[in-house]
Amino acid sequence: MDDLTRRAKNHQGLTTIAPDRRRVAPYRRGLAVVTLFSWLLLDLFTPVLAQGQAERALDAVRDLIVSGEVQPNAVLRLAFKQGNVNAYLGNDLELQREWEQQTGIVLETRIIPQLPIQQVIATSKDIDLTVARNHEFPELIPLGLIEDLDPLFEEFGFSLDDDPYTGFIRPDLQAYLGERIAAIPADGDPIVMYLRRDLMEDPRERQAFREATGRDLAVPETWEEYETLVRFFHRPEKGLFGSVEERDPEGAWMFWLPRYLSMKLPYQPLFDANMRPLIDSPQGIAATESYIAMASYSPPGIDKDGNNYSFTLPFYMQGKAFATMFTIAAAKLLNGDNSPIRDKYFAAPIPGTRIDGRLVRRNTIIYGNNLVIPKDAANRKLAFLYAMWITSPEISPRSVGVRGGFTDPYRWHHLRDSRILEIYSAQALEVFANTWPVTLPPGTGIPGDSEYLETLNTNLTAAIRGELTATEAMTKTAASWEAITDRLGRESQIENWKAFTSNFRVGP
Repeated sequence: MDDLTRRAKNHQGLTTIAPDRRRVAPYRRGLAVVTLFSWLLLDLFTPVLAQGQAERALDAVRDLIVSGEVQPNAVLRLAFKQGNVNAYLGNDLELQREWEQQTGIVLETRIIPQLPIQQVIATSKDIDLTVARNHEFPELIPLGLIEDLDPLFEEFGFSLDDDPYTGFIRPDLQAYLGERIAAIPADGDPIVMYLRRDLMEDPRERQAFREATGRDLAVPETWEEYETLVRFFHRPEKGLFGSVEERDPEGAWMFWLPRYLSMKLPYQPLFDANMRPLIDSPQGIAATESYIAMASYSPPGIDKDGNNYSFTLPFYMQGKAFATMFTIAAAKLLNGDNSPIRDKYFAAPIPGTRIDGRLVRRNTIIYGNNLVIPKDAANRKLAFLYAMWITSPEISPRSVGVRGGFTDPYRWHHLRDSRILEIYSAQALEVFANTWPVTLPPGTGIPGDSEYLETLNTNLTAAIRGELTATEAMTKTAASWEAITDRLGRESQIENWKAFTSNFRVGP
């Protein structure tokens, strides 16, 4: 194994802690080193998948039809984003055909726009099942827009397990709002860093970096080291940008929050116990300065509305940038047969901050499209059973294994599936696995999340554009957050914040 690959892999170990809840089966409470070897070794001892969840879901649908509760020719109305459709219907619609043949229930699928799901559900009354991002949960159940799924799990006897063989990777992060089940995990989206292997292995680059910095060229561990590396490789006059990390105004918080969370042990919170914002602290300003700095090494237009991954990933895939950050979905594209840099990149854990001699890495889920049932769903039970079927240990690898879909691994055995390994690469999946222990919930986690994040996004973007300093951006955001909290009710928000953070679980 070459030195760069060895350094890119995080061998600190994987701490997996399941929430002690009624319908999550607590399984592990220890330390497990996740390496390619351990995955392969685990396969030797992993029992053959029992025909369990998928068949039970189908049987439950048949029982509903026999009882007369569901008509034999019922139509299940699905609404997915463009990047998710192929994954849920399968290669050449094979999963759709299989479901319809097994149940007689027709799937009617429509594509919804890339808008907050709150807006979609509020204006559409003909959706039985759709997707919501993790940070959207705090506003969906309180506003009565989606079903609390606990009763359905209770009625049909399913659970959100996290066993190391076929269980969900982090159901506590992907499914819950407080103690209630808001969604069924169907996507895994913490951030992964991607660096150019060919440039980092070039002897001339290594020598030049050593002469310029006095250090060896290596995978960056801190945000400061990351900026130094990006600055060194930023050569726009030669068609090479240092970074194409997203700076789209709508998702600014996504790439700011991991910087902020890593500024303190065990993590830097957004609010104190009385809901006073902490983002205008020295830690918040430092995180903002790090966030702003990357724009200097990015292509023009990086901060333009709509220039999200659809803008950044083509730059990286064409070899026009040294570094980028995105979900594990990027590996799907970069590892493709037609990728110009297929053998020229590698994945690595995102950087962190050194505090008292310890490297503190903190991540978050930046997209995460998990399955939710709108409150107005006409076929809520069918929607739930389809969700349990498509996310089952038996069916889900075939869904995640669709090369053209943006549904990423969310069960442990996905990381050992030969189809998925081929699509993403073992090296990227290993980094992905080791990212989860240091991943925290996204957004603010409380009602008003969209308002809090919108003002943060606005001021971060103003700072990127030179309209505000980092200090001014955080001061202005903190003042806006205070006003939002007062308007929504400080006492209730204090309780919501307390409930949200009481379940934070994070590794070393």
